[in-house]
Amino acid sequence: MSEEQEKSEEQARETYFDPDFFGDGPQKKQAPKVNQERERFIELAMRAAKKKYKLRGEREQAIKRFLDRQEVVKFLEDLENVAYFNFVPRPDDPANFDQQSSFCYNRDAVSFLIGGNAAGTTEAAAFKTALFVLKQQEAPRPDTPFWILSNTYQQTCATCWQEKLLGHGHIPESEIDFERISWISRGKGWPERVPLKPWRRGAKNNWCLEFKSYGQGRQALQARSIGGFWFSEQFPADVFLEVLRGCREYMFPGGQFCEFTPIDPVLCVWVEKVMEKPPKGWKFYRCNTQKNRDNLADGWFDQFFASVSDEMIQTRMTGALATFEGVIYPSFNPSLHVVDKVDFPEGVFHYRAIDWGASEEHPFVCLWGYVDGEGVWTIYDEYWNTDQTKLLVDHIHEIEQRSREWGYPENYARNPMYGALFADPSRPDNIAAFSASGVWIEPANNDVFKGIEAVRVALKYNKAKERAGLRIHKNCVHLIDEMRTYRWRRSKKAESANLLNPTVAAPAPLKRDDDTVDALRYLIYSYNCRSAYAAPGEIERRRDQQSWQSAVWGGGGRFGNAPPRDQFESRDY
Repeated sequence: MSEEQEKSEEQARETYFDPDFFGDGPQKKQAPKVNQERERFIELAMRAAKKKYKLRGEREQAIKRFLDRQEVVKFLEDLENVAYFNFVPRPDDPANFDQQSSFCYNRDAVSFLIGGNAAGTTEAAAFKTALFVLKQQEAPRPDTPFWILSNTYQQTCATCWQEKLLGHGHIPESEIDFERISWISRGKGWPERVPLKPWRRGAKNNWCLEFKSYGQGRQALQARSIGGFWFSEQFPADVFLEVLRGCREYMFPGGQFCEFTPIDPVLCVWVEKVMEKPPKGWKFYRCNTQKNRDNLADGWFDQFFASVSDEMIQTRMTGALATFEGVIYPSFNPSLHVVDKVDFPEGVFHYRAIDWGASEEHPFVCLWGYVDGEGVWTIYDEYWNTDQTKLLVDHIHEIEQRSREWGYPENYARNPMYGALFADPSRPDNIAAFSASGVWIEPANNDVFKGIEAVRVALKYNKAKERAGLRIHKNCVHLIDEMRTYRWRRSKKAESANLLNPTVAAPAPLKRDDDTVDALRYLIYSYNCRSAYAAPGEIERRRDQQSWQSAVWGGGGRFGNAPPRDQFESRDY
């Protein structure tokens, strides 16, 4: 090409990408700022034009150089329904939980768009996918996999591919290598793999969209090296981590992203943990259904949200993380109740509590905590064990050892700052065994409803003192998890003979993942009962009684909570 031709073509391109010529309307593509993206856009437009008009020879060259303004206008009109050439994400409105643009354009290491139903999260992710594979990142090798995953193939293939990527034109047909598509179901139009064409003629490297289902399981997603992924709808943590591991060779900026409405509270737990302390480069964005009303059928918004429960309105409209229906401790907030560091001031009273268990479903649990003079509780350690081979004496030894490491004195039963170990009263044999080993242990008060109320009171935030009545150290991971998920048992499903509302919680806690919260309930409520109702000298009398029993039963243990040695010269304490 001569110097004059190159200059003419450059001028034509500058004209084409001038915002005044191209327009500033909400449905118009804005002028790319990077020369590489500008060149790529022209390449894609030419492929689309060539396929649509079956262009050859001089006409193709004329449009390629954009020398005829009228042809450019006609060309744009023909492409006005192709999403790749006209879709523009909504401007951000973070105050109203809407950040579609930032999600689409920011090239984060990993990004999450968490939005309401019909908020435009899937459309935005389809746009981001096309932007990544067609303009932002050239494929590093032939048929580089880009995975698109959802809970079912119906969602991945019918919605993500047929409706969004292909149907709305986020991936122009001119960019698809149709002859090499492999199918899950050709009749339904569900592809397994969709190879895209290389960016440049003669190039060998290209992207290949591959469609997956969570139902395949973690093992089916192992070992593959991929160039990026799009998760659509909520996903299990183990599946996400396995897919993320597949990006180990590349991890391109902007190539790993997820979008979903967080309806399932179980799947929200791990997301909430990551949001609290995200890895470097991970970003979370929101998407508000109300901001997408113009694209919804008339009346749909009002009718849909009129049928949604008050507890789920914010989840289904703005993407607020769902909590469990009937959650028992709704006021628990990790930002208020979980602390990174624990101080041990003078004048606090130390207690422990046990919930018996010896299985995968019900572990053996012990909590350590102290309460200060203002009634504020701090839980600073947990023992959580599901090993069925351990004997009771092994648990006793572990609790002794940890207590000593936390500064429990040798003669703690004689020390007024260290109180009893409160235990689930359902196992008097275990309580007797602990007592025989020299541990000051008492049956906990197991009034479930009053105990739950005691914990709820402790969770209350005192604005004047700027702190809650319960603090939990971050290392007590099982307690923190159960505080989030502990909930009331649901009523039976509505049937002809049982018209109970299935979403109404029954008045009993669900007996699952409740072991550490039970120990917390024993700890706080049993302390409250002893403090409120013990007659003068009663606590001291119980200390002495426990010490004498330990001595008589051959205990003494490592804590030395038997009477002083000079009273029992014949015993080795």
